[in-house]
Amino acid sequence: MRILAIDASLTNTGWARTMPTTSRGHVHSTLPTGKRRGTERLVCIRDALLERAEGVDLVVIEGYAFARANRAHQIGELGGVLRVAFAEAGVPLVEVAPMARAKYATGKGNAKKEAVLVEAVKRLGYEGSSNDEADALWLLYMALDHYGLPGAVEMPKVNREALVKPSWPGLFDVTVKQPD
Repeated sequence: MRILAIDASLTNTGWARTMPTTSRGHVHSTLPTGKRRGTERLVCIRDALLERAEGVDLVVIEGYAFARANRAHQIGELGGVLRVAFAEAGVPLVEVAPMARAKYATGKGNAKKEAVLVEAVKRLGYEGSSNDEADALWLLYMALDHYGLPGAVEMPKVNREALVKPSWPGLFDVTVKQPD
């Protein structure tokens, strides 16, 4: 199963993706948008993520962070654009609340982004320093764990409680594409 995980942001969208040739391999990065604003920025992020979603069986996206009230409209626009794009591309999507991602990573749903990053370094071997990439990696590993796929990491029971909240598509709901 090929999975793309996304921590959508207007400035540095973090993403992580399983690779078909290795059991635990993944690529991850952020998508800086430079000086783009408005519709140009939304199109840039949408197109880059659709490119990275080519051949995936599932997209996992972080849900809205309601605490970011000053940017709620712009973030909502981006989230809507991405959800429509993946629906039109026929790629199943699951949304994971930020609190569920934090609980899975740290055992606490109210953990700060810095704690989530620290746990990505400790548990996943993440060598970067981007909160956005770390969030995307955790979303990816949540999906690997939920589906019992190769590459999942051993997590404490309290952390795994976060896997219950998202509405994961059943394996039979996802058409698994065979490697080329």
